[in-house]
Amino acid sequence: LGCRADGDPPPSTRCARDGAATRGRGSRAVSRADAGRYLCRATNRHGSAVRSVLVTVECEWPRGGAGN
Repeated sequence: LGCRADGDPPPSTRCARDGAATRGRGSRAVSRADAGRYLCRATNRHGSAVRSVLVTVECEWPRGGAGN
């Protein structure tokens, strides 16, 4: 899950699920295990902003199936 924010100075961003940092960026298959609440935080010297996002996964392709 990517996290993007604009600001002056540009903020650093971090996205975490259940208090743990998410895996590296890039595209990969998503599974139902990836569902949950994610917190995205943007921080610079003026402060920080946090947004909470609930991710649900409704369909999961089998490995080697049409989604891969």
